[in-house]
Amino acid sequence: MQTANGSGNVEIAIQSLRNHVEELGVKAMDLCQQHFNLVMAENKLKSWDEKSVLFVQTRMRGNSLTANWYEIGWYGSKTAMTRRMTKRLITRQKGDYGYNMAVLLKLAQPWEIEMIQTIEPELREIRREVTLTSKAIILLKHANKTE
Repeated sequence: MQTANGSGNVEIAIQSLRNHVEELGVKAMDLCQQHFNLVMAENKLKSWDEKSVLFVQTRMRGNSLTANWYEIGWYGSKTAMTRRMTKRLITRQKGDYGYNMAVLLKLAQPWEIEMIQTIEPELREIRREVTLTSKAIILLKHANKTE
């Protein structure tokens, strides 16, 4: 039988794990922002053919985190004011926490390759850590209910 103190310890552990997920989310958002800042600064100086078509976005929901890469495209006329942006999700490798670097680098501009090679391995580790931490939270909640 679970004691009141034991239940409190489980809740403290769960909250600690949730805090860790939030910290990882902040770190992932910072990495995405670094890429965005580079792209925005460089795209202003480049022709259409030299602009980046990659965008990485992080989303936190509860105890989960996604950090997805998108390919950006444009359609419509700029002069007719009908130009619209499209985002196509780049699929991740199955059974892995990260993206295939060859796929990302194929879409990357030469000036952003180094940034992508730095960011994606860090995002891969964050995705892995969040997944494992979320599983631990679920297991602790389940154990707390059954005892």
